[in-house]
Amino acid sequence: MNLMHLKVFKTLAETENLSKTSKLLDLSQPSINHNIYILEEHYKAKLFDRSNKKLKLTRFGEVLLHYVTDILQLIEKSEQHIQTMISEVKGHLSLGASHTIAENVIPKIMGMFNHDYPEVEIQLEVTNTQHIVDHIMEKKLDIGLIEGPVQEENIISQSFMQDELLVVLPFNHPLAVKKNLTLKELASLPFVLREKGSGTREVMESALTRAGLDLRTLKTVMELGNTQAVIGAVEAGLGATILSGLAVSKEIQLKTVKTCKISNVSIVRNFSLIYHKLHPLSSICETFLSFISSKDTLKIFKDN
Repeated sequence: MNLMHLKVFKTLAETENLSKTSKLLDLSQPSINHNIYILEEHYKAKLFDRSNKKLKLTRFGEVLLHYVTDILQLIEKSEQHIQTMISEVKGHLSLGASHTIAENVIPKIMGMFNHDYPEVEIQLEVTNTQHIVDHIMEKKLDIGLIEGPVQEENIISQSFMQDELLVVLPFNHPLAVKKNLTLKELASLPFVLREKGSGTREVMESALTRAGLDLRTLKTVMELGNTQAVIGAVEAGLGATILSGLAVSKEIQLKTVKTCKISNVSIVRNFSLIYHKLHPLSSICETFLSFISSKDTLKIFKDN
């Protein structure tokens, strides 16, 4: 049973005539009869009395018509309400996103959001976490999506999804056959890292320090300003790195890099939404925050 069955039933109940119903709904008479048959099978009751070549509701049909009328009215009201909401969400939204989120999360989310709210114009600034925090404070951005922790007391931060950082090695590296590296093995590798101020780097350094690794023992051979440059350097054999598993999913499939974990060390972080505590959120911002935190939106990443 579906919505069309109910619409056919209500129209036939009102017209009491197959021909009129056929014209109103642009359906053949056999199709109308089939819709009514499905409803009668569902309810195990005759809905129309066809004696004397006239169509009249049975007492079961009269009961159903009462409920179907309410159901269809509620559905129409819900459609009108949602369309009104969509039409009200229009204007400009200024977002800032750190590199990993901008490259691996934002494209899918923006595509879905634009589909639901086509009247919203989104401006996206891609930079590191510290710059996003600064621009939120300066009112240059409405909302930030970041990887690292925030220390500023006037910033509100709320997690919207989790991400795991992994050791990334050139595909043919001798240690790439291992699932887990020890801290000693990690310290023996040359490293290509994101720049200072990067959320990825801050989370990595914090986790390794807690695990007992002296960061001064890391052999940093290069610092680069974006994730794709770091991945390219690893693919070229210039060193290893620690990055989001999301960031290297394509390279793993292409077999240009391999990933592994660190023994007894889990580097799991939250991706967070941030905005200024003292700046009132517009209806567009409220809608975006609700949208990006919904289970249906985040399901696209769990399914991949």
